[in-house]
Amino acid sequence: MAQSQSGLPPLDLDAPTVTKRDALWMRLRPVYPFILVVALWQFTAMYLHDIMGDLFPYFGSIVFRAWELVTGPLVKAAGIGSENFLGQLYALIFENKLSFLDQLKFLSDSPILLHTLSTAWRLPFAFMIASVVGVTVGILMGRFAFWEGFFVPLLSVMLPIPALAWTPLAVIWFGNGNQTVIMVTAFASFLPIAMAVWTGVKTINPVWIRAAQSMNAEKMTIFRTVVLPGSLPMILSGMRIGLARAWRAGVGAEAFAGIRWGLSAGIFDAQEYLDTAFMMVAIAVLGIFGYLLEKVLFQPIETRTVIKWGMMEEMGAQDKKI
Repeated sequence: MAQSQSGLPPLDLDAPTVTKRDALWMRLRPVYPFILVVALWQFTAMYLHDIMGDLFPYFGSIVFRAWELVTGPLVKAAGIGSENFLGQLYALIFENKLSFLDQLKFLSDSPILLHTLSTAWRLPFAFMIASVVGVTVGILMGRFAFWEGFFVPLLSVMLPIPALAWTPLAVIWFGNGNQTVIMVTAFASFLPIAMAVWTGVKTINPVWIRAAQSMNAEKMTIFRTVVLPGSLPMILSGMRIGLARAWRAGVGAEAFAGIRWGLSAGIFDAQEYLDTAFMMVAIAVLGIFGYLLEKVLFQPIETRTVIKWGMMEEMGAQDKKI
């Protein structure tokens, strides 16, 4: 047999596939920005704390405030009087005489949990309404000239208007309460979703549609197997933008709609008491909740659809990064 002239070792097809694992510092790369932010905050607090006092707390004070907000009712019910974090933690684990169900009951009364749960159902519910309506309108705009001419000018006028500008009108029309927050949040999220879906449907590769037509595919089959999968990257992108706008609109709407429980309502209440640590904890919870929604909602869908189907490469995405 002639030997290979390339200088490379012969290919062994029976050899097991070895997956190269990234180094530890590469896997920890998403943590680096947060470490930098914490370091900058702590460094700044060293200079401003003497001037502003608790209005610019140390990072440790924010962490301890979060601990108080989560475990405050439980610590009070258990009669734990230790002031430091480690002392409270030790007492809760080893000296707490309450039953497990009682512990859960008092933990459920923590103020930050009540604020989080109140926001956690309003914003996803409003975003779900906006997604259903926005995807439907976007598809109609992309597939039918009549609806495109009807909706595109209207959405182009309303898209630059901040959602908070509609909040006073929504309060007058719907009154204070959850309904106002849901309406304003859904409206703010609907606009970018509809525009992104319209763009995705309009920019489908015509070669794909002609190929399906050449095989005598029906219109609904073409829509289900070509148009919808082909526009899915833009649909997911629009939903991501819509979710970000929903957070911003929901935060403002909770503040102006007379809501008692909600993260933004808690932030504005804490402003009256100059409780900066509580405000930072609530802001951090908002960010964590949005990040979890991204990981739980969008990333699995994207992995199982557009990445698996190779749609990102079709749109010009690059696999390798410098």
